[in-house]
Amino acid sequence: MKVINRITLLTLAVVLGVMIYSLYLSRPLFDERLSQKYQQKFEIAPFESALTFARYEDAGTIKVLLVTDTADGMVHGLDLSSVYGTAVLDPRSLYNAVGYDALLAIASGKKTLSSASASAAVISVPIGKLVRPMDFTFPHVAAGTNYADHAEEVYVDDPPFLFPKLARATNWNASVDADSSTHLDYEAEICFVPMADIEESSSRVTMGLILCNDYTDRWTLLKEIDLGGAMGLTGFASAKGKSGYLTVGYLLVIPRSPEFYRDISFQLYVNQNMRQNVAAKEMILTPTDIVRESFVSAQHDYFRATEKVALLPHKNIPAGTLLLSGTAGGVIFKPLNAWNPLLYLKRGDRVITVGDYLGHLDNSIQ
Repeated sequence: MKVINRITLLTLAVVLGVMIYSLYLSRPLFDERLSQKYQQKFEIAPFESALTFARYEDAGTIKVLLVTDTADGMVHGLDLSSVYGTAVLDPRSLYNAVGYDALLAIASGKKTLSSASASAAVISVPIGKLVRPMDFTFPHVAAGTNYADHAEEVYVDDPPFLFPKLARATNWNASVDADSSTHLDYEAEICFVPMADIEESSSRVTMGLILCNDYTDRWTLLKEIDLGGAMGLTGFASAKGKSGYLTVGYLLVIPRSPEFYRDISFQLYVNQNMRQNVAAKEMILTPTDIVRESFVSAQHDYFRATEKVALLPHKNIPAGTLLLSGTAGGVIFKPLNAWNPLLYLKRGDRVITVGDYLGHLDNSIQ
């Protein structure tokens, strides 16, 4: 009996130790709390460095705004349909048609508009009315473990890898279904989006930037992943492909320089408490690397459960495809806390992501 009691006590001690250590691993990495100022005014990129676009719906019609400022929960700018005297429905098409410098001249006031055009063009729109800033092409391409601290926290020694992101983009303020997963996790990311189709032989293509959140069903990932195979081929397409698992920001930022993203940082908060603080310059694969690796990885077979899916079903990277660049440390999932669903996102939680020049996301878990 004494031997049994000792074994029981030892077992309880081990279980308690694992519980305590898993809670320690799941603690927030930061002490900061979210300031409410993000809702009132945020800085947009200097016109000489990047142009900022937003869209809103007016009487059933999509309008494109060239953003010039923000204040008091409003975005201010120029209604591009009024500027050009014709319907402008997507900033990508206009950008490709007229170019950066023409839009810069309008944004900075160097190009004088007629008094009638100027009067009609200058508008202010509440942030709450903004929708997805452009039209996207489905599906998307995502990078995994593209920040060293995230790879370390999930015990992945492999280099960064790619996988198909099979969730369609939803608005910045969309809710996320709490019942879709017992282990629902967040991943704050920058999405890069090409303004033109990218072929394997393409030279440099301009890419815009959008703030994104790559939600994940960690339990499905654990059930489907084949750890004996290459990372990304199994588990990820299912775990990250559920409806509502890709929220995107209301701003599209098109930079003049492809290095612009390196100056951006972004933070994720759960119930006002900071959980991630990401410096984009720390990503391992650059946007150019992700494009190059996409064509290499497209030769592999990816699986959503038992269904074979393609990384690049269009054989190229079409304009409007979101390239998710990966997340940094601070996600909920750690290998030793996978047993405890109470640590993950649940109904009533609120996830807010804020990015330099990129606005914010505000997602309720419902």
